[in-house]
Amino acid sequence: ALLAALVAPAGTALAADAKLAQPTDAKLIAAAKAEGKLTFYGSSSVAALKSDAEAFQAAYGIQTTYQQIVSGPLTARVDQEIRGGRILADVIITADRYAFYRWIADGQIAPLPADIKFPDRTDHIAQVQAVYQGLFFNKSLVQGADVPKTWNDLLNPKFQGKIVLGGPRISPAYSELYYALWKDPKYGEAFLQKLAAQKPRVVQSPSLVAQLVTSGEALVGFTALPYEAVNILTPNPTAPIDYTYLDIITLAPSFIGINAKSQNPNAAKLFTAYMLSPAGQVAHNGGGRASKI
Repeated sequence: ALLAALVAPAGTALAADAKLAQPTDAKLIAAAKAEGKLTFYGSSSVAALKSDAEAFQAAYGIQTTYQQIVSGPLTARVDQEIRGGRILADVIITADRYAFYRWIADGQIAPLPADIKFPDRTDHIAQVQAVYQGLFFNKSLVQGADVPKTWNDLLNPKFQGKIVLGGPRISPAYSELYYALWKDPKYGEAFLQKLAAQKPRVVQSPSLVAQLVTSGEALVGFTALPYEAVNILTPNPTAPIDYTYLDIITLAPSFIGINAKSQNPNAAKLFTAYMLSPAGQVAHNGGGRASKI
């Protein structure tokens, strides 16, 4: 049931499937309902966060709101709130694990409840999503032998001025891809200089990468998170966007943690437990996103 749910189209209402386990701790649920609300920040796609909020609220009747902010600005936002006295959100979902490490050391992130069982969780955070980064291409304009198979294929003159890429400051996961290319002996600094000579357009939004490839303003784009293509294809199945994986692939994981100074600590614990349950993993990772489990 979990596998079938995870590969279902985005927007499919599967998180409420009775076959999918979710937290049932009556004491925690009662305390969370008494608080009555929860807010979280997330750097995942709007589709994922909207699904999370709707599924959790449907499951427990707790008013749930969210703000979607890409990882770099999210980190800056939380750092600013810490300087102001406390983080305003009850829960944080972000790809910036290094920021989490700082916040944990500073006492800003509460320990995860000990009874949450999840692969490779630490005392304070767990990996709520795992997505491999690839390359988007406009399948109406890039076909056959022109579809890149290696990163060197992006140096084809056909792509000059027609590449869009997500800036490395969007997320540490983006930075790690550029770092992997820089360190690989097949590529290195010489490749990055040649890529720059292709005059790519640099944007600060993962969804904009997919949108510009779909419109044809760019022929190819990276880093490509597959769910951004799914978000476009679900309402418009004929959209000319596809993705492929090249010869160097890096992971774009996201992590969840609880604000140690949350105004709704029980709702925060319940939401986090829900997100790390099969039902929550389906809510967050359906429609082309990828679960740690």
